[in-house]
Amino acid sequence: MEQTVTVPPHEPLTTPHATHQGGHREVWNLAYPIVLATISETLMNATDTFMVARLGTVEVAAVGLASMMTWLFYLPFLGLAMGINTFVAQSYGAKAYRECGRMTWQGLSVAVVSGLFILSGILLGPVLFDLARPSPEVQRLGVSFFQIRLFDGPGLMVAMTIASFLRGIGDTKTPMKIGIGTNLLNLGLNYVLIYGHLGFPRLGVRGSALGSAIAGLASGLVYVAIFFHPRYAEFGSRQAARPVWPDLRRVLRVGVPIGVQRFLDIGSFVIFSALIGRLGDAQLAANQIGIQLMSVSYTVGIGIAAAATVLVGQYIGAKNLAAAERSAYSAVKLAIVYMGVVGVGFVLFPGTVIAFFNQDPDVIRFGREALIAAAFFQVFDACGLVFSGALRGAGDTRWTMVAALIGAWVFFLPLAYFLALPLGLGFLGAWLGATAYICVLGLACFYRFRRGAWKRMVI
Repeated sequence: MEQTVTVPPHEPLTTPHATHQGGHREVWNLAYPIVLATISETLMNATDTFMVARLGTVEVAAVGLASMMTWLFYLPFLGLAMGINTFVAQSYGAKAYRECGRMTWQGLSVAVVSGLFILSGILLGPVLFDLARPSPEVQRLGVSFFQIRLFDGPGLMVAMTIASFLRGIGDTKTPMKIGIGTNLLNLGLNYVLIYGHLGFPRLGVRGSALGSAIAGLASGLVYVAIFFHPRYAEFGSRQAARPVWPDLRRVLRVGVPIGVQRFLDIGSFVIFSALIGRLGDAQLAANQIGIQLMSVSYTVGIGIAAAATVLVGQYIGAKNLAAAERSAYSAVKLAIVYMGVVGVGFVLFPGTVIAFFNQDPDVIRFGREALIAAAFFQVFDACGLVFSGALRGAGDTRWTMVAALIGAWVFFLPLAYFLALPLGLGFLGAWLGATAYICVLGLACFYRFRRGAWKRMVI
């Protein structure tokens, strides 16, 4: 029989039985630490891009393409770690507290193996860039960045698994603090390694990759220390559980579709960036800067979606489906308001913000086109992010995987290619294809959630 324990005597980690169950305040109380962490990461990445952009257009184009390829390797495995959130949240809602730690240990077993697979991707860097076919200088710098960046794979996998545990029990403040600290470390390392300050060698693009890799490994070590802290002992975090195949199979059943979905999504944008790269270095640089600016809205949407995942999972565990549904709708309203405001900013000041990163007139012109296109899909992106997160909290991950496969690879990429090249619309045509894809995906996720199949999911 499942062993349960009482909630630790210190401050509550989450509010699954609050008076306003599933309301905006409950969602925001859980979401804002995630939002602050993602904002700090966004600011750090934007500063990273700014640092690299000052080296030149080729350098920022190389880092942009290489960063997407790096995440192409990370995301299939990170989905496994993210799936732990669903198990922990539902166990927490059911008051099966030790089950939270036991399933996290299963996830950590998967994380270690996954980290080793990520490291093996270092050998494939030259092959990937040969397939992308950017300019020779972009390829040379991009391969170097990619290979160095993958070294933090094991640290990132462990960190994400334990972060999923913490968020699943409602502790979103600890990952926020670790995330901000990691970002500050990354920023400091990049400052000294890119430009050669404080006696360090000037490594340029390689310095940016090395700083990020070191910070990622440090983050993994901090998370391990936190996991063993007495604060979480009541959840069984200090009692190592050996890998058990039935539990590993459950982790894989929920986590693999998350990883595949995110792989398909980011993979489609890697191909999209490769398509942009064939249009020219200025277009590729504008694409990277534009995507970085869009993360100002996207990462906050991700944070709100993560809160929806936790609350939907907890309320399902507590057998309160009405509150689970209310949580998702509260979250999507918050995301729509924020992301809609950012979209207005994209329309009003597109050239100004692009020029902050790069003064090249061609980069500014193409970047303006990307931001204006992005402004029109912000609300739909909010729906896609939040409802996908809510479905993940219920364990409904296979549908989102299939949606990503059809939407990204059958609809988005062919449309972007057709508009950009055969139809002759170039950079703008490619981004019109991306806009259509994000709008359709957002509507599809809303339709799936509204149908209610997630209410009958068993994980």
